[in-house]
Amino acid sequence: MANPYFIFAYNLFGKYYEKKRVEFFGLRHSLLKNRVDMAFDVYMSGALLSSILSAFVALFGVSFLFLIFGVPEVKPTRIMFPGWMAPYLQYKSIVLGVFFGILFTALVFVIIYKLFLVYPSIMAGDRKRRIDSMLPYAVNYMSAMSGAGVLPVDLFRSLANNDIYGEMAVECRYLVRDLEILGHDLVTAMKNLSVTTPSTALQDFLQGAITVVTSGGQLEPYFEIKTEQYILENRQNQKEFLETLGLLGETYVTAFVAGPLFLVVVISIMSIMGNAQLIFLYVIIYALIPIGSIMYVVLISTLTPEA
Repeated sequence: MANPYFIFAYNLFGKYYEKKRVEFFGLRHSLLKNRVDMAFDVYMSGALLSSILSAFVALFGVSFLFLIFGVPEVKPTRIMFPGWMAPYLQYKSIVLGVFFGILFTALVFVIIYKLFLVYPSIMAGDRKRRIDSMLPYAVNYMSAMSGAGVLPVDLFRSLANNDIYGEMAVECRYLVRDLEILGHDLVTAMKNLSVTTPSTALQDFLQGAITVVTSGGQLEPYFEIKTEQYILENRQNQKEFLETLGLLGETYVTAFVAGPLFLVVVISIMSIMGNAQLIFLYVIIYALIPIGSIMYVVLISTLTPEA
């Protein structure tokens, strides 16, 4: 259920977005893949209200900065200020202040609005990675349960109640919901899940299971085959990740340890000789190395598969 903020936003802008259902088809699908229990018009109403509020905050902040530090000085030239504008140059600060204020406010509005548009797809991509990382273990669990004689419906129900499998358990809960609440059969529930899940690997697994069930086959041999396949793929992915991690480590040492150290030594010697400015040294120490290190941490965190 949407929180009061989004409900308030929907009361303001909901009718506008209700008419744009087709235009936001991709967003609606991303929200569904991300398992966001919120209609797209409610979500976009909140996005628009957040963008407007952020724009007002930005306008207030820019006005406050201009009040304290003044408007940035722009030297008049013939290109920027033609001759006919000479009588009005006394109002230059006011015009520039209004121009920069409106420009920054509009920029903040567009950035916040676009972030709301792409956020569901980004989070759906993150869910895809987590589902793919847990899929081999979940299929192995299903294979073991199936070998013990557990029915497919009870198997998916058991997996849905097992939080150790993370996002795979969440996906199975939606399948169980279709079975127990909406009254669908197993094949229809698996088809619905294959359409809405962000994981292409899970889609492939479910489509194969649907084919086995509709053709009258047994799921136990299919689970065993998929378990072996996913275990081999998981080992290969781990091997590729270790190779990539080694390459990133070598790159980091070269670009952000040995390289900056060499530049620091060279710039320090040149500054002593009076042929270099210390500003470059400050940029390397306080900007290049910290920002580069943070970027590498984020990159490795993104590439690291979850255990």
